[in-house]
Amino acid sequence: EGGVSVVQAAPEQPSMELESKFTSAFEAFGCESSRTVEMLQQLQEGLDLHKEHQQKLVNYWLGQHQVMKGELELMLNMANAASEAESIGVAELQARFKQYMVMLEEHEEVEDRMLFPMLKSLFPQSAEDVDRVLDPERHKGVDMLNERVGRLLQQLHERHVNGEQMVLSAQEMRRVVEALEKLNDYMVGHIRYEEEVTMPWLKQTDPAIGKGGGGKPIAV
Repeated sequence: EGGVSVVQAAPEQPSMELESKFTSAFEAFGCESSRTVEMLQQLQEGLDLHKEHQQKLVNYWLGQHQVMKGELELMLNMANAASEAESIGVAELQARFKQYMVMLEEHEEVEDRMLFPMLKSLFPQSAEDVDRVLDPERHKGVDMLNERVGRLLQQLHERHVNGEQMVLSAQEMRRVVEALEKLNDYMVGHIRYEEEVTMPWLKQTDPAIGKGGGGKPIAV
């Protein structure tokens, strides 16, 4: 009867613009999420590789120490055997000692110029420990004993080459043995101290310590 009819409005639909923005945001999020996961995987792989290289470095370094201790022990055994026989192949022992010196100098060069400075850079808290290992006084002891053995062998070798004495006396050989014994004992202690001080740092894998987040690492 003459009433006003009410027309119901249709439900509002999301505009195409909003829908497009939502889709773009979702796609962007998915893309960034994938990239984040990929980067985390790469970082984890890098950390795993770092740990692997770190362990190889430690093994290589310790292996060099074993080789040098083995060479010293071998030369000492050679000199002891010669002392009992009152003769020795001086040239052979001297050549062995020169080979040992080349190995030692190369090893110390790598330690002093690369390994230990890198350790101090990665773990600033290690500086005090590493500086004790690098103390020049410790190296003076090694140098003094090495020079004594080298000088003694050189003198005996020159006499042997000049034909002054083809067979060395037991007393002369005891001087060689005693010099090598002192060098061997000193080097064993020198290497042991070096390993005890630096190994906890060389095997450190906690990045917080390197960033000043803690004290010294626990030796394992």
